[in-house]
Amino acid sequence: GLSAQLPPHIEEQRTRAFVNIDVPTYTDSNFYHSVYANLGFDNSFDIDEFKNNFQIRIISMNSEEAIFDMIGIEAPIANAIRRILIGEVPTMAIETVYITENTSIIQDEVLSHRLGLIPIRADPRLFEWTLPDSD
Repeated sequence: GLSAQLPPHIEEQRTRAFVNIDVPTYTDSNFYHSVYANLGFDNSFDIDEFKNNFQIRIISMNSEEAIFDMIGIEAPIANAIRRILIGEVPTMAIETVYITENTSIIQDEVLSHRLGLIPIRADPRLFEWTLPDSD
């Protein structure tokens, strides 16, 4: 196989994604195996290499949040893990809105949708859950 070293600026783009103030950079995937073949570098996925190189460094953690770095992982896989974590966090939102009189220029449906997007900071364990069929 190919085992050449990539130039530092390409290696940085291959192995990192940066979240800057205005836009994330280097978020493209370089999964396909021959992307760097003309430079003599084998980019094929190797599960053993992934196991050896993947790291999670905890920056800080408390009962409310965890801040960590995932090292040695492609951006699409990191994004999938991010989506899984977000999906597992219990959330609360406004589900049903009854509008009796709307004198604004915003349509009722748009206003209801926007209300549903407001994050509600509450401990979901303090509320009683009901099934959609129950009265």
